[in-house]
Amino acid sequence: MGKHNGKARKPKGGVSVGSALVNRARRDGRTGSAAAYLHTTDTSSTKPNMQSVIETNDLDEMMAMASLAGKDFTAEKEHVIVISTGAVAAVDHERREAERAAAEERNRHRLRIPRRPAWDESTTPEQLDDQERSSFYEWRRDLASLEQDERLVLTPFEKNLEVWRQLWRVLERSDVVVQVVDARDPLTYRSEDLERYALDLHPTKRSLLLLNKADLLPEALRSAWADHLDALGCDYVFWSAKAGMDELSTDEDVRAAARARQRPGKDPRARVLGVDDLLDLLEERAAKAAADAEAQGTGRASRGERLVVGLTGYPNVGKSSTINALFGSKKTAVAPTPGKTKHFQTLNVTSTLCLCDCPGLVLPQYANSKAEMVAAGVIPIDRLTDVRAPVEAVAHRVGRRQLERVYGLHLPAPGRQEDPSRPPTAMELLRAFAYARGWVAASGLPDETRAGRRILKDYVDGKILYCKAPPGASPEVQAIADSAGLQRGGAAPAPMPAAAPAAAPAGGGPSSSSSSAAAAVGAAAEGSTAAADAARQQEGAAGPAAVPAAAGEDGGAGSSSAAAAADAATAGGPLDLDEGDLLLIDDLDIGGKKAKAVRPAYKFHKKQARSKGDRGQKKDATQVYDGAAIVQGKRGGVVRVPS
Repeated sequence: MGKHNGKARKPKGGVSVGSALVNRARRDGRTGSAAAYLHTTDTSSTKPNMQSVIETNDLDEMMAMASLAGKDFTAEKEHVIVISTGAVAAVDHERREAERAAAEERNRHRLRIPRRPAWDESTTPEQLDDQERSSFYEWRRDLASLEQDERLVLTPFEKNLEVWRQLWRVLERSDVVVQVVDARDPLTYRSEDLERYALDLHPTKRSLLLLNKADLLPEALRSAWADHLDALGCDYVFWSAKAGMDELSTDEDVRAAARARQRPGKDPRARVLGVDDLLDLLEERAAKAAADAEAQGTGRASRGERLVVGLTGYPNVGKSSTINALFGSKKTAVAPTPGKTKHFQTLNVTSTLCLCDCPGLVLPQYANSKAEMVAAGVIPIDRLTDVRAPVEAVAHRVGRRQLERVYGLHLPAPGRQEDPSRPPTAMELLRAFAYARGWVAASGLPDETRAGRRILKDYVDGKILYCKAPPGASPEVQAIADSAGLQRGGAAPAPMPAAAPAAAPAGGGPSSSSSSAAAAVGAAAEGSTAAADAARQQEGAAGPAAVPAAAGEDGGAGSSSAAAAADAATAGGPLDLDEGDLLLIDDLDIGGKKAKAVRPAYKFHKKQARSKGDRGQKKDATQVYDGAAIVQGKRGGVVRVPS
């Protein structure tokens, strides 16, 4: 090959390969820039844009609304319009909250999902597309006026027309519509307007509320929710996709635990259904809907041979996991990031039943802040840049005791004038958690972003548990809901030591609040008994020694494995380590393959200094000659040889 001059080679046509790939990506809407999904409602003739859009800035919102309305803008110079806003008088907090509650109740009927315009066989695709765009534009315009005129705050909701079209198709094809909700807070995820829309499409189309993750709730709390849902006239069942997958495990203990959670208790309504029970229930509901349609002479909602059950709901509530549990294998993509499913898909479960999975949609609702939506798992956590507000909401929900119990932390104590049981602030929790895990960013500061994302994911997954009581619940039920997280998982583990580095700022980490058990783990890992004795004296606990001698008779180092550390911390007894302690041990690499061996004690023994004798020293002239001979050494020097 010849020499290359450093410039990009171009083919004979004049377009380089890189430019061709970029142009193709732009045509397909696959660019990674911020303007990739600017016009979210545009539909390509070959491939529609299925990117879910929940939040947009003001400019993107204006351009999307203009695209829906079929309008264009022309910029004009020297036509300046000055908008002046006068001073607004301050309103007290209680009055503002009362006005907001009254406005929400007055405009609750306007919180509806967009309807698909009526169509038949004679409607052309172009006409239907124009009607859908016009209807979607009116829906978006009504919600915008609700926020502007009534001064109400709505949750970030789905703004892409293509995603709503997936929901319309699922509702039209289904005999029964199943709303998958989170059992920890069912009313936040339930949509009454979706149930009304299903009845508008077909008079026999029924709805079912599937309360997923019900195994996280105590049975008494499930019974309280059953009473509330019965009063609302709602058809519901309790279900756990994780427990359903445990039924298919090869471990007999895991299967036995899953079957134990599904046994009926005192209240049969609060039972968590198994896989076979849920399949039978769905087929029974769909067959009943088909029989009702045949009795009324209206025909079935679906036109295929199989009965169709549609699964709808918010992102990250477990629709795809439910399908995988019902199938017994991985049929749909599952990810902790909301919005993994992009298109609806139909899956034949049995010879008579078909499941239709719909992408997750965020429905418009009233909300206090965006942090509540992040804590609910609706907004992707990995895209967050400011984690303090969502972590603050999580800390207020779960409380101080559960955070210290689950993560083994010693959070900073409240001040003298504060409530001793107040929840920790976001800064206190993030710094304590980051230092305990050893997550430090530049300049020795705690990595609050990493710590906040970890806490939020643990909250969404149920590791730190928060359960909501039904509206108007009795104090006993409210107490059960508040203590659900503390009662789950047994006794509290030993607090973790702070892994703050030496460069950490003063007062940043909770290093001074380590307990004896935590210090004993670190002492066993380092092979030092002095630190363990100091920790035991600091604790002042009566009983046997917490840490035995780590060095043997020959002075060698003791075992630094995690098991030995646990035995040493409890004087031979079992140590109740939770997941937080195990993660700390993994981060510190205690007992791992990469554990650094402790230096033997004999290498610390100081050797006696070697003496040069009288070599190189000046002799006194008056000294008497001792008769030593002087010879030449091997290296040319002069050596005195005693006689």
